Amino acid sequence: MDNESQDFDLSRHQKSRLLSLGLGSKPRELSTDKVEQKADMLYDVLTRTLPVDPSVVNSLPDVVRGLSSGLQSLAGLPIGDLLRDPTTDITTISRIKQYAKDSGTSTSSEIESDVFLVVYYAAIAGALVFHNEKITQHSYQDLEQFFLSFRKKDWVIEEIKDLLSKARTHCRRIARATGPSGK
Repeated sequence: MDNESQDFDLSRHQKSRLLSLGLGSKPRELSTDKVEQKADMLYDVLTRTLPVDPSVVNSLPDVVRGLSSGLQSLAGLPIGDLLRDPTTDITTISRIKQYAKDSGTSTSSEIESDVFLVVYYAAIAGALVFHNEKITQHSYQDLEQFFLSFRKKDWVIEEIKDLLSKARTHCRRIARATGPSGK
């Protein structure tokens, strides 16, 4: 085996924590800070597959319906890949938006709520950028501000920030063309 170290794309903070754990020092706290927790949770959400559509589960025979929690989504790809793929159909993007909305509003965790809000707006961004469709009632001016605010978050991964940035540019262009109402 080679003696060269491998780069695992860890942040400076993560490398420091690993080193302190390896040296036997006591971690400063049991859980990581909020920014790191949000980054970790966002990564987890983006690597999940979209849950199976309830209408598909309801169409299954009773015997199989009980096992449906183990079914993988028909889309099959992780949510993050679907959001960044220009070939993802608008129906799937809308399902991601609804999944994020439902998940974010049903949690009492501020961290989970923030993470699902980013996924929610990333789905709106994907619809705008890849399909030129607005799948929300928010004005283009409001969307531009939402995209900017999430673009500035340290815990949002670069691929999602890039999508939000493209959507922001799209919204700015449309808001200027349509005037103050931005509808």
